[in-house]
Amino acid sequence: MLLELVGRHPLLRADLTPERHADQILTIDATRLRFVSPLDLTAVAALAHAAAAESGKSELILPANPGVTSYLQRMDLLAQLPESVNVVGAVPFDDRSDRPAALLETTLLTPGTAQDVCQRVGQLAVAHLGQSPGARVASSVGELIDNAASHGCGQGGAYIAAQAYTGKTTGTRCLEVAICDNGIGVLAHLRQNPDHTDLTDSESALRRALERGVSGTREGRGNGLPDLLNQAGATGPTRLVVRSGGGLVRAARHRTGIRRVTSFTAAMPVEGTWAWLRVLFAP
Repeated sequence: MLLELVGRHPLLRADLTPERHADQILTIDATRLRFVSPLDLTAVAALAHAAAAESGKSELILPANPGVTSYLQRMDLLAQLPESVNVVGAVPFDDRSDRPAALLETTLLTPGTAQDVCQRVGQLAVAHLGQSPGARVASSVGELIDNAASHGCGQGGAYIAAQAYTGKTTGTRCLEVAICDNGIGVLAHLRQNPDHTDLTDSESALRRALERGVSGTREGRGNGLPDLLNQAGATGPTRLVVRSGGGLVRAARHRTGIRRVTSFTAAMPVEGTWAWLRVLFAP
């Protein structure tokens, strides 16, 4: 399979279509990638590990832009790839400075690392939003972390990355967090609850997961994604994009409380669940 990543945020597109090949090699061609976001980092890590678990063969072609490749290296993507991945292109020297108030590098997410990761995200959020708004956003992201650690740690693992942007490269000041896992996916998770056995496709499952009280268990849980939008959206305009199986849902909430949800059948199904959250900082 050949997956070409072109431009900015290609993995947010529902129409992203890979080329199917007869061999079992996954090739991720990032030659024309112009900007690397937390979603690109975590999705590539998840894809590479899923391929390693299935066939053991995958390839990553590095971006032609040396600055983009340098950032990819700085954010520890290459360090998180399985040893079996063939990396094509020049790998720059990694001369980094520690930036815990701005970056969370690509990190393996497990039940054992979840608490530390939550603290790192909280540090990022509070540093840029202030104590109370930052705590709300950190609590929101904590739901995504809990979901991935609870039922997203499949054979290929789960990965998280985050960055606070000044607006120089994004056009606006914001915090982006992405978590991509190779777990059972939203559809299979919800269908564990007899209340949701009527679900037959991932798009419908994603839309239902955004409703209050919906969960894969009967333990009184299930306000995670709605609470995430409400809490983070109270701080600043918020976008959430979730991919799982063959579905993709986009949700947005403004500080006024207005919320929009759109869903799609994605051209490229994914194992597990990919989630990307962006919270804009107030002027």
